[in-house]
Amino acid sequence: MTTGEPTTHVARRLKTLGHPDRLRLLRLTRTPSAFPDNLVDPLVVGVCVNDLARAAGLPQSTASRHLGLLHDEGLVDITQHGQWRYVRTSESAMHALAEELLGLLAPVNDQGPSAEQ
Repeated sequence: MTTGEPTTHVARRLKTLGHPDRLRLLRLTRTPSAFPDNLVDPLVVGVCVNDLARAAGLPQSTASRHLGLLHDEGLVDITQHGQWRYVRTSESAMHALAEELLGLLAPVNDQGPSAEQ
């Protein structure tokens, strides 16, 4: 893996999270108990895309497109049950992104050329 690949990956994820509707949908996936009418366990499988769209005040097609982008970056998991799709936050991806961001706060042991040059 080259040095630029992790940075590019983090930048893509941050860009994906930079849209207010995607952030709203992601937050809604973190409150599955707010969707008691799910046909499956929202804590295990996720929240129905239709319910997420309605709660976010978005057309279903718009919500699906945003969720698809979040899924492409690995930030959410999507499970299909019959004709219904359920979404939940990818805990591992969100923790990895948080670790990358926290790493920006850590002191850098720069072994490369001096910044003074």
